[in-house]
Amino acid sequence: MTQKTTTYFEDLDLSEDILDALWDMHFEKCTPVQAGCIPEILNGKDIIGIAQTGTGKTAAYLLPILTLLAEEPHEADAVNCLIMAPTRELAQQIDQALQGFSYYTGINGIAVYGGNDGVRFEQEHRSFQQGADIVIATPGRLITHMQLGNLDLSRTTHLILDEADRMLDMGFIDDIKTILKQLPEKRQVIMFSATMPEEIDKMAKEFMHNPAEVRIAVSKPAEKIDQSIYICHDGDKTPIVKHIFADTKPERVIIFASSKMRVKELNIILKRKGFNCEAMHSDLDQKDRDRVMLAFKQGKVDMLIATDIVSRGIDIDDIQMVINYDCPRDPEDYVHRIGRTARAGRTGRAITLVGEKDMFPLRKIEKLLEEKLPRNPLPEGCKEPEPEVKAKPKSKPNSKSNRRPANRGKKPTPKPQK
Repeated sequence: MTQKTTTYFEDLDLSEDILDALWDMHFEKCTPVQAGCIPEILNGKDIIGIAQTGTGKTAAYLLPILTLLAEEPHEADAVNCLIMAPTRELAQQIDQALQGFSYYTGINGIAVYGGNDGVRFEQEHRSFQQGADIVIATPGRLITHMQLGNLDLSRTTHLILDEADRMLDMGFIDDIKTILKQLPEKRQVIMFSATMPEEIDKMAKEFMHNPAEVRIAVSKPAEKIDQSIYICHDGDKTPIVKHIFADTKPERVIIFASSKMRVKELNIILKRKGFNCEAMHSDLDQKDRDRVMLAFKQGKVDMLIATDIVSRGIDIDDIQMVINYDCPRDPEDYVHRIGRTARAGRTGRAITLVGEKDMFPLRKIEKLLEEKLPRNPLPEGCKEPEPEVKAKPKSKPNSKSNRRPANRGKKPTPKPQK
């Protein structure tokens, strides 16, 4: 008997309204994380999903939650489901997905995040008062509303924590615990995280009830991505970027840097060298971030320079090249970054600039990929860093070789008398 390996959305107990929306959107087959999570969530269980971005996890929790809210009795003026996301870009992305999936259900939602004006803040407040079925929020903005008494979570029966490890990295863990304590004892908690650090595991044990775990292995990059690296000095990285585009004008390029300071500096440097680029970082207000993203999507900007955190809101199918200006510390971040290109069956290139201090992260990336990435020859004027030479440990003055005589424990041979 052949075991069925493909799960279709119609095989699951989703509501007819949800299935109609999926049909309109041409969604038929479940991804592994959707096939693993949807039945458990529909059964009311707490869930820990270990899955990367791009595995379909947003639909894995939105579809069953929408079905539960459509079928179970709930109060009209209550926030019935709270979804926490680390960044406003991810919150916006979840909100867009919600609008599509909930089209026939009549279930409403609102995205709540910082970086906008007081008018938006008042709109959020009114939505809470009228009763938003689903609230998608960043922790900082939600805490502000809670402190002002604008939000009551005492009747919230479903909580979803998306990218929990990112929220930990960004220092939101105490805010999350504060929010969790406001929920009723009888609630369903769903948590997704790419990794499972000790602090997240501890929080899960404290606030979740016998959670089911769905673990999806880290996927390898698409085969159509042409991956290569330059091993170089940090000071040669900008000349290498200029060399890459010496003969070909950059189009649809994302450059990832390690921090917002690096993003700002690189944007200024590349603009001075004549490149049509824009920076995307957390210091921009929402209006400017939307402006930059729209210009990039419309092709008015050739290169977008961004950090990892901001990159999670970038959902564009025709990215031609990804450049890792700084080598990612985490191999999963490498897969996520270069996964921005070669989407929807297209081809793409991914180039990583490996500086003097990046050899250990490079080894971790190559171990995950199970292959050695091709090395590009350095352009003229650039030299490869000297290989690391491990210094031999100096022998201590009181080491065994210095303090233990060969005849230790033996009686000394008497000297012959003259």
